Amino acid sequence: MSKSRVLARSKLDSALDKRVLVATRNQMSNKLRFLREYDSSPLSKEFRGDIKFVGSNGEEVYAHKFIMIGRSLVLRRMFEGDTKEKENGIVQCPDTSGPVLRSMVNFCYTAEIDFTEEVPAKEVIKIAHMFDIQYLKAVCEDELIHLISTDCVCDMSMLARKYDAKELNGAVADFFRECFDDVYPLFAERLCALKEYMYI
Repeated sequence: MSKSRVLARSKLDSALDKRVLVATRNQMSNKLRFLREYDSSPLSKEFRGDIKFVGSNGEEVYAHKFIMIGRSLVLRRMFEGDTKEKENGIVQCPDTSGPVLRSMVNFCYTAEIDFTEEVPAKEVIKIAHMFDIQYLKAVCEDELIHLISTDCVCDMSMLARKYDAKELNGAVADFFRECFDDVYPLFAERLCALKEYMYI
């Protein structure tokens, strides 16, 4: 086969690959649009499901059990076992605000979340860890990694250890190595404060 034919064939294959990629993307977009067409989003006040989460301020957030147990093994065990949650359909979350709960439920439906002052990643990662929603936890870790700074690296380190956030822990370690002279005094100060607190 001549070089010109090989080149033409290569260009044709490349064009076909691009068309397939565009078609696949369009298909995915259409599927996602279809799945989101249902008006009652978990973020809306009108939304009603067959289970509800109750937050720290008593705010109720509804969801559909079949969706939630498909996203969380913890919730699956909770609703398939002999538990009061299975009996009454209520999951108490006394340490989590209503907005954070709503965002967690919405993520389980849409795989999307907007981190805000009312819904910070450091709060969402707690509920993601508690219910073992691994993808949400990974999204939180990614957000927190981008927020690491000298001022908050100590808090990030504690978050990483408390919620077994390996990616975040690795990023904290890298930051610590790169900014050792700035970060070490803060770590030492925080460690001393913790020791004093433990012996009070």
